[in-house]
Amino acid sequence: MGMRQYWLLAAAGCVIAACGSSMPESPSAPSGRTTFGGSWVASIGIETCSGSHACIALDTSWFVLRLAQNGSEVHGVAYVAGNAVDVTGTVDPAGQLTLTTPPRPFFTLHELSLRADPTFGMTGTIHFTASSVTLRGHIASVKHGPLEPTQTTVQGTWVGSSLVRSCTYTGYRECPSLQRLFRLSMTQTGSLVSGNLEFDAQERFGVPVRGTFTSSVLTLDGAVARPTALGGVYQLRLLTWTSRSDAFGRMTGSFTYEEQLDQGEPRLSARYESDLVDVALLPDPLPTGNVTGRSGARQSPRFNGVPAPLTDGSRLVQTMTTIMPVRPSLREDVRQ
Repeated sequence: MGMRQYWLLAAAGCVIAACGSSMPESPSAPSGRTTFGGSWVASIGIETCSGSHACIALDTSWFVLRLAQNGSEVHGVAYVAGNAVDVTGTVDPAGQLTLTTPPRPFFTLHELSLRADPTFGMTGTIHFTASSVTLRGHIASVKHGPLEPTQTTVQGTWVGSSLVRSCTYTGYRECPSLQRLFRLSMTQTGSLVSGNLEFDAQERFGVPVRGTFTSSVLTLDGAVARPTALGGVYQLRLLTWTSRSDAFGRMTGSFTYEEQLDQGEPRLSARYESDLVDVALLPDPLPTGNVTGRSGARQSPRFNGVPAPLTDGSRLVQTMTTIMPVRPSLREDVRQ
């Protein structure tokens, strides 16, 4: 898939997933009550979809909940359609949990009603609007596990967006990019981390990184230089990265990077200072292939109109177009 089709697909909003993360310790739930704490990866059987031509190819998707429970009160994070949103709710006497989220631009959670099921783990319905796409569906299958310890380790794959708040450039008429999706894949040994920061699927904007993770704070830097087809050299430098991961697998912070193309005159260069937006830890593994839900029907292996994303790093474009919606109005908002 070419990059133009990739960005168009992402911008169309044909993206539905979700994430969250972890808690330092498991909260308590009263005896005899339903427990919703933990990490839930749910496959959605889509019932209706509107607002985009992408809905034609959209028949199944997924989202992630990471929840903590104290008595009948539940709170945590949902990662839905590239939005990492706070959710809260109360388990009623019948054992049903209805989660809500504060209002925010580009995303509205109309309904998320859940019920624990001794056989299937969880059943429920979801209805939301992400950018221009409105989707309604039911939980077809679900996987449940403990919350990941994301305040003590950042190992794994994190996906999100970045919003440029300051841009200086040479050789361009305007800042080349005001928002970028990215994927950050890391391994960790002790407090030392290393991995790759990728801004696209063709390795033109990928840079190896290394740094430290202590007290929930991640610092990174890195640089790479690659030859171009016309005999020039493209350089990308991550100058600074400082972020903090919370108990629910979200990451907030900022970073500064430079890109430079030496290929005759004029030399093209840009320096970006960017803030992290809706960055969350991906579940491992991601939902892939056919799944059999409680109805017994086999669901399509496609997610949001593209094949199910792989987790081996070879199909970044599929992963990112599947779970990350571009918000087209951000460029206009920044310019105002």
